[in-house]
Amino acid sequence: MKTALFGGSFDPVHLGHLFNLHCVASQTDYSRFVIMPAKQSNFKRENVPCATEKQRIKMLELALEDFFEIYPSDCEAKVFEVSDMEIVRGGISYTLDTVNELLKDGDGSRIGLIIGDDHIPLLKKWYGFEELKKKVEFLICPRNSKQIIAPEGIEYKVLEVDQVSPESATRIREDVKKYAAYLSPRVREYVFAKNLYN
Repeated sequence: MKTALFGGSFDPVHLGHLFNLHCVASQTDYSRFVIMPAKQSNFKRENVPCATEKQRIKMLELALEDFFEIYPSDCEAKVFEVSDMEIVRGGISYTLDTVNELLKDGDGSRIGLIIGDDHIPLLKKWYGFEELKKKVEFLICPRNSKQIIAPEGIEYKVLEVDQVSPESATRIREDVKKYAAYLSPRVREYVFAKNLYN
């Protein structure tokens, strides 16, 4: 099964994340999707997630349940899973380390790496980028720009989107009541039940 990795802080996971997952599931031949919360982002070392690791995992599990209802046709003959690999590994979450782990059980294909176009300017600064780019296909979801200028020498696919999602985890954390509509139903219920981001 061709594996696509979707990593991030997911603090919290929101409808924009699910939309990106939908774009990849509906427009590529990847059949296994691994959604993985980071223990600690390399580029956000000073930021500690507001939600606990267990809470972020739970929100992702709930978000997947919502995803199956929002995008049912995406789920046929595909596998979606939440992984705590980076949390268990501890320390800074380097994508290269995670990709190497996923490749051990793979079929030899490159790992699909789902990213927003806002990550492109920093790609060359990613840990082990020269090695990473040989092992992944970047699956780029447009968020901020219509013209994607990717670094030379990478394998990538730009997903076609009919909308650019306004959802932002930062906005949600700053005012969860105002931006509650950015959360999928089960995640929204969980966030308010646990009094997160207040």
